[in-house]
Amino acid sequence: MTNRNAYDAIIIGAGPNGLLAGAYLAKAGHKVLLCERRHETGGGLNTEEYFGFRLNLHAIYHMMAEKMPAYRDLDLPALGLRYVYPEVVAAFPFKDGSSLIFTRDPEETAQSIALLSPADADAFRAMWEEFQPLLDDYLIPMTYELPNPALDQMVEFQETPVGTRLAEISELSMVEVIDEYGFEDTRVRLALLSFAAMWGIHLDEPLGFLYPLYLCRMMDGALVKGGSHRLSSAMYRSFLKTGGTVIDEYAVTQILTEDQQAVGVRLEDGREFRADAVISTLNPEQTFRQLLSADAVPDFLAEAVERWEWEDRSLFGLHLGIAGKVTYKAADPRVNEAMIVFCGLESEDELHEHLRRVDAGDNARPEWMHVTLPTTHDATMAPPGHTVLRAEAVVSYDEQWRDQAPAFGDECLSLLKQYADIDGEIVLRREVTPVDIEQKLTTMKFGSFKHGAYNSLQMGYLRPNEECSRSETPIDGLFLGGASMYPGGMVLGACGYLAANVVDEFLGSAATSDEEPR
Repeated sequence: MTNRNAYDAIIIGAGPNGLLAGAYLAKAGHKVLLCERRHETGGGLNTEEYFGFRLNLHAIYHMMAEKMPAYRDLDLPALGLRYVYPEVVAAFPFKDGSSLIFTRDPEETAQSIALLSPADADAFRAMWEEFQPLLDDYLIPMTYELPNPALDQMVEFQETPVGTRLAEISELSMVEVIDEYGFEDTRVRLALLSFAAMWGIHLDEPLGFLYPLYLCRMMDGALVKGGSHRLSSAMYRSFLKTGGTVIDEYAVTQILTEDQQAVGVRLEDGREFRADAVISTLNPEQTFRQLLSADAVPDFLAEAVERWEWEDRSLFGLHLGIAGKVTYKAADPRVNEAMIVFCGLESEDELHEHLRRVDAGDNARPEWMHVTLPTTHDATMAPPGHTVLRAEAVVSYDEQWRDQAPAFGDECLSLLKQYADIDGEIVLRREVTPVDIEQKLTTMKFGSFKHGAYNSLQMGYLRPNEECSRSETPIDGLFLGGASMYPGGMVLGACGYLAANVVDEFLGSAATSDEEPR
């Protein structure tokens, strides 16, 4: 007799990685249950509509877009996904009227840099040319492959000149990468470092291998037409059309184990569901300390989880709906065409000093923001004649953020008005603080929007630890599939993809020995 509460795989968390893992496994023919504590799926792919204004309150920039395997494998365009690619990707207006413009054309970008520093324009051309094989041969493919131990990876890198160069860059910090190519102008260096700093990355951390991704993929960055939630909706449709089952509005309160093996989950209403495989897309604390009994977690794994570090930088977002338009004051009209406009700082030194104040807990006022006008690129994001504006500032976590939010939002608006004219009435305003991030998306403790710090001990084969970075865990039948595993956070379409491949192989072998009828 078939057990209706038995599945091949149960996935905890229906954010983008959970949806992706579920869609792949369901497409492969497995019986899959997706459990989500909130009333909707999608996690950080969060677009909310107010009176015709569509606000992306969390994820908005998509660096991998059509590069992620799911775009083709799940035929997401046929399920409603459309990407928008602004020609001008980023702009840096300065107070003297000059500006730096980054476009999809690297030569055009170099020409903009040349207006400030001809030598730096040549440095940019050389760096860009060297970065392309690093991306094509290693960094992009590796994003969608399981990680190897650092020593094995270094041996592999040494087999080719491109790999050898990547190994060298991997030992550098973001600042040292810029130094390596000889950039001199402080405004050019500010701009180049901003592509990493905007994500809360510590510029002195030896994570140089990430820099080509942050620069080159952001220069090919995309927005989702109609809002980021359209991506998760396409994944959701893929999951359902291949037979997947979703239970939302009920949190998983326990991962069930028997004989040191994960066998299912219990929901907060008491229901239990069984499965051969359980995939958690939650963070390490939630998975191993909250959902599992202490005796089910080996001591060495518990110790590794105890060492997990959260990001000490988060984001404050100001979201506006404007009955009118926003126009930048910069002399170069292309600033108004940019996907992202960076406002507030004039030099590399100011960036480092600003980040030092953030790390010291100084959130008195914003000094640096990156601003996007989604309606410039997608008219569906607001009623005709209206504008959606999104401004984000890198900040530190503070439990009092809710009280500080209105005043900090006012300061963001004041900073914006130094660079842009708002011609019209602000009819909608939303602030999103690190506390809001944490409370809405509970995997992001302390507003840690990448699900944990990016440092040399929490990346690659060590994310979240060497026992679990390849999705499989020391607990038989339990797998990880969220942003706390390799390769990490952001909208990459990677963690859920990798988990699905591992679990599909596991279920294939499990099915040969599973004699219990379903």
